[in-house]
Parts: sequence; C-alpha cells; structure tokens
Amino acid sequence: MRIVIELKRGAEHQIVLNQLFKHTPMQESFSMIFLAVHNGQPKVLPLDHAIRAFIDHRIEVVRRRTAFLLGKARDREHLLLGYQIALDHLDNVIKIIRQSSSRADARENLFSYFSSKRINLRGTELAGVTLDPTKYNVDMTFSQTGTLILSYRQVDAILELQLYRLTQLSIDELLKELSEVRNTIAELESILASEKKLRRVIVKELEEVRDRYGDERRTQIVDETSEIQLEDLIADEQVAVTISNTGYLKRTPISTYRQQRRGGTGRLGMKTREEDFVAQLIVESTHAFLLCFTNTGRVYWLKVYEIPDISAAGKGKAMASLIALQPGEKVVTILGIRDLNEEGKYILFGTRNGTVKKTPLPDFSNVMARGIIAINIDKEDELIACRVTGGSDVVFLATHDGMALRFSEFYDKDSEKSGGLRPMGRNAAGNKGITLRKGDYVIGLAVTPSSEQRATRRDELAIETNLVKELTAIRASIDSASDALQKAREAAGGTEDDKVKAAKKARDNAYARRDDLDEKLGLSPCLMLSVTENGFGKRTNVEEYRLTNRGGSGVINMKATAKTGKVSSVQLVNDASELMAISQFGKIIRIDTSSIRAAGRSTQGVKLLNLESDDKVAAAVVIPPEEAKTEPETGTLLQ
Repeated sequence: MRIVIELKRGAEHQIVLNQLFKHTPMQESFSMIFLAVHNGQPKVLPLDHAIRAFIDHRIEVVRRRTAFLLGKARDREHLLLGYQIALDHLDNVIKIIRQSSSRADARENLFSYFSSKRINLRGTELAGVTLDPTKYNVDMTFSQTGTLILSYRQVDAILELQLYRLTQLSIDELLKELSEVRNTIAELESILASEKKLRRVIVKELEEVRDRYGDERRTQIVDETSEIQLEDLIADEQVAVTISNTGYLKRTPISTYRQQRRGGTGRLGMKTREEDFVAQLIVESTHAFLLCFTNTGRVYWLKVYEIPDISAAGKGKAMASLIALQPGEKVVTILGIRDLNEEGKYILFGTRNGTVKKTPLPDFSNVMARGIIAINIDKEDELIACRVTGGSDVVFLATHDGMALRFSEFYDKDSEKSGGLRPMGRNAAGNKGITLRKGDYVIGLAVTPSSEQRATRRDELAIETNLVKELTAIRASIDSASDALQKAREAAGGTEDDKVKAAKKARDNAYARRDDLDEKLGLSPCLMLSVTENGFGKRTNVEEYRLTNRGGSGVINMKATAKTGKVSSVQLVNDASELMAISQFGKIIRIDTSSIRAAGRSTQGVKLLNLESDDKVAAAVVIPPEEAKTEPETGTLLQ
C-alpha cells in the first residue's frame, strides 16, 4: 500500500511528517531506564556507573571461576600424582593387591606401604617405601608431616585403575596429562596473583565474544531524538520588522523591497489606520530575538520568525496577541538582538523618576515565555525607554520641564573615584541618573557616541579621504581658541567682556570649521530634537550639553514657556531623519528633520504643528527613512 499526502501551499512538510510520527504508528518510541540489582539493591545506573559495575562483576566472576578451576586442577593433579607413584612401584602394587584378602584390606595395605610402614602379606612382610618429594615435583612447605605419602583418594583411584591403562601408551598419556595439569595450575595461580593479568583475561574473553558474534548492528544508538523546532525549518535571512505606533507588528523579507535610485517613489511598507503610523523599523535575521520591555520593568522575548509574515501592504498583528502582557502593562521599547550572549554589550534603562541602570546583555539570555523582571521599579515609577550600549557611550536624559543631563556611562571598577554607571543585575533598582525638580519627570533617553569614539571615527574617515592635514590644522585651531578663551575668562574675573566674547566667537568659528569638515567626511552630527506639547521643536548638537557627572540637575535643554508648552519628547536625529508627530485630537504631521532650524540649548524652537488651543502633542517619534542611506547611489525604500 502506498499513501500520498498532499500539503497545501506554504506548509512545512517536515513538521507534518513529525506530526505523523507522533500521532500514528509510523514510528514507535518507548522509555528505558538502566535499572539493575547492584550490590543486592535495585539502582538506576548512569552509563559510566553501569560499565564500571559490569567490569567489577566480571572481575569477581573470573576470579571465582579461576579459583574453582584451580581447585579442580589440583584435585586432578592429586590423582595423577598417585597414578605416577603407583606406576613407579607397579610390581609391589600388583603384589599387594593380589595378596590382600579384600578391597578394604588392599586399600589399607597400599596406604601403609606408601606411608613407609611394613605390611604383612599372608605371612610375608613387605617393607614400606619412602617417597622423594623432589622426584615428583611436590612442594612440602605447608605439609604437616614433612613426608610425601599417598592419600586414601589416591589409593582408591589406584584400585579403580583399569588394566589397559598399564600399557606404555597409556602411561605416557598419564604423565603428559600430569604435566599439562601442572602448567594449568601455574597459569591459574598467576591469574589470581595478578590483577593486571586477570583483567587481560576479561579483555580477551570480550574480544572472543566480539569476534564470534560481532556481526553488523541492526539497531542504531543515537542521541535522544526530539521534534524538529520551527526555527530549524526557517531560513536565516534578513527581514524588515515594522512596528506601528499603536502596537501592530509584521515582518516582510527584505527582497520584497526592490532597490531604487535616489528620489524614487518607493512602495508601501505597511498599511495602517488613518490615526496610526509606522513608529519603528528593525532589520534583523529571522533567528534574532526581539526584546520587548514594558513600563513595569518586565521583558518579554519574541523570535523574529514568530511575527506574522505579511505582505508589504498588510496591517500586521497586535502586540497583545503575541506576548502575554500582564494587566496594566504596555510595551515602551523593542530592541532587536541577534546574540543574547554577546559580551561587552549592555541594556540601559531609564525611568520616569530619573533612575538609570545598565545590565549586561547575557543576563537576558534565559528566555521565558512569561517574561522576567528586567529592572526593579517602584509602584509610583515606570520605565520610559531602553537602549543597547557598548559600555563607554554617553547617556542623554531629558525632562518634561526642559532640563537635560549628559554623562558618560563608562565605569572603571579598579578606580575608587570612578564615575559612570556600574553594571547591575536584573533585580537591581539602579542609580540616580538625574536630580529632578518638584513635579518634573524624565520624558526621554538617548545614547550617543563619546567624544573619543567620534574622534576615532573622524580619523578613520580623514585617512580614507586624504584630509588628515586639514583635520590636524582644525584641531590645532580649536585647542588654541579654547586656551585663549580660558585665559580671557580668567583675566576678566568671571565677567564677560569684549575679549571674552571675541575669544568665544573664535572658538565657535573653529568648531564650525570642524563641522564643515565633518560634512565633507560624511560624519553625521549627533543632534537632539526636542518637541514640546504645543507643537514647537528644535535641533541642538549634543556637544552643546556639557558632560557632567551622573546624578546632577543638568542644564537647560529648552525654554518651556506658556507659548511653547513643556517638552513632550526628545529624539536623536541626523540630517536624514524624519519625524512623525500626532496630537491628542488625531492630527498627524510628517516632517523632514533637516528642515527644523538648528538652535542652541536655551531657545524656544520653531513651530512644527498648528494645534487648537486645547490640543497637545501626544507622541513624536523618528520614523524609518524612505531610503536606506547605506549606499551612495542606490537604496532600499521602507516606509
């Protein structure tokens, strides 16, 4: 009989086969335990213990068997030795037997004769014989009498000896057998005296069993089999995971988005409702993890392949149907991670009340479907954002009242005065990141490269573009202008006179020349975009926020007035970023961030969105660009 099962399009044939194996008699499996009676007790033995117990058992068996065979051989030697002695005195033996009145009389006469005693044979006396132990190769060391005599067993054997055994051929066979028995005794005694030789006997016997019965095995010994997981059947390929503002997820193969020349019209990346939009794009492998952090400080895991594979125009699946969120939880950050055990990487946490913490990434490698605690948060606090850091980045915190703090996360455990942020475990609550004024709270967290990291990247680009001399000259002018400004301030005694203003202008001009060089090098500036409740926004270079210690009050990020409203969102952007802002009444605007004027810290910004008097900005996020800027001439459009 032949059965053909046709599968529908897109079905995984191996999973169907596994289901048939599991639910039908196509494959039978059974459980087995290594239960044995060991030392008189039933025990479940691991394989190595079972092998060791078997070897010990074989040693005991071979030792007992050898001792048994040795006893039998010695008994046989005892009788053969009696035969040999009788044959050496055959004439007297025959004479004693013929002249004895009965078997019992013959038995006693033979025993006395070979015990060196005189015997009376029907009135004739016969002197007994004294046996020489050395002649018969008998060791008398442990003999109680010190003399060699025949035992009654040997005498009985002599009396039962048949006459045909007295031929020369039979005599030679008896003597040969005696020699062989003595060799066997010597071999058996050597086995009992040597553990090594006894083990060699065991090995030899096992080899004989192998050679005799070692045909080709009909069964296979394999590791414990298990059902093939879906991950083993999913191709390891790059996909685009799109996440909407209201929490809908979907994945689409990168190949879906054809390459276009710059300025192309692109294609639809995700269909959303009118009040929704694509808030995040993650390009990762299908085997990567998505770490979903909630406002209560818990983390849930999703495999990228678990997200529905939907066409580019599809809507996606709701977050709540993919992970089992607890009541009151909402996902605030989703991070794409390929290797959860990567060393040197950390997850940085920021809470509403200004607490920060970083935890090594491997601490999140124990995946659990029900989620685990990522940071211990008080009931009156909540998590606002998480970021992946490399251990030496710079952290930026922004508050609702328009303050900001920028500090280095680098922590030197060997230095007593080391600042930065010490790595902590998952259950830790963290450290104070920023000191908040009454009624203020943190609304944003960003991670930027340190000055050293940007300087290293600037050097690499300068070498590639042959602009090393120009970079060196600009750095010299910055150092000179900074020294001149410091001296002018010292001379002015804390006041800002004309010399200080001129020195400050010279330093700003030097930095401006470096910014122009960065543009030539292709090094994008790190800009912080701040958006207020009333729709105002501005971009500020992060280097304008001085680097301070963690836990301070920070500096002014944006002047919050009745006109602008308080800060509702901060985002790290560059010249290619786009901003999507939505108001509480559902008004949405999409802005190219390069069109927003760059301004200093203590400014109000420009109008981004015209709102009604009682409307406010509900959310503002940087959305995926319409073109990937990874290549100079072509790119992949993901909207």
